[in-house]
Amino acid sequence: MSACRVKERRLTFQRVRKSALHCCVPLCTSSSRYNAEISFHKFPVDAAVRAKWLTKIRRDKFTPTVNTRVCGRHFQPGDFAVTAGGLRRLQSGAVPLLFSWNEYTLPTPRQNVGERRPRAEEPLHDLPADLESEDDMDTAAPDHDYCLTPATAVMAAEMANENEALRQKIGELQHQLEVLQLRTRFGIQRLAGSDEDIRFYTRLVN
Repeated sequence: MSACRVKERRLTFQRVRKSALHCCVPLCTSSSRYNAEISFHKFPVDAAVRAKWLTKIRRDKFTPTVNTRVCGRHFQPGDFAVTAGGLRRLQSGAVPLLFSWNEYTLPTPRQNVGERRPRAEEPLHDLPADLESEDDMDTAAPDHDYCLTPATAVMAAEMANENEALRQKIGELQHQLEVLQLRTRFGIQRLAGSDEDIRFYTRLVN
């Protein structure tokens, strides 16, 4: 091989090694030319994981090549593993999740209702005596059953007796009213059948 061809191949190899790597994620301007600390990663060989990458970077219709890269800014710290030689490598199955459109942060996952831990309850023996008595009273009382003291019990009995007396009084008054109505009706009928009775009671002369 001529010296010219060897020299040409060396120059070509140097240009390839010195070519800058760029991130293919939209709105990302990371380049190995300006920041040597950023790592750049090839698309995974696994088709399912590759499809996830394309979906996450919002380039579903894009076809990556062997030179296409995604920079390390789009991965979480736990997605990397450091080798014995100090190199940072992307773990298998890692997916880019941090982008400019989510401000390079992930939303805090909300805890499901079923996963919420029940609030720790203090044992009854650790509570003050007055609180224990109140809790016992509340739990023992049935629905709509109010706690009665001796004084309120006496008042309730007196009110019940008064109500019964009032019912009897109302019954007596209703009976008297019915008797008066019958007497009045009977008197009118008797007067209507006798002119003498009408003149006697009304002092009217035909």
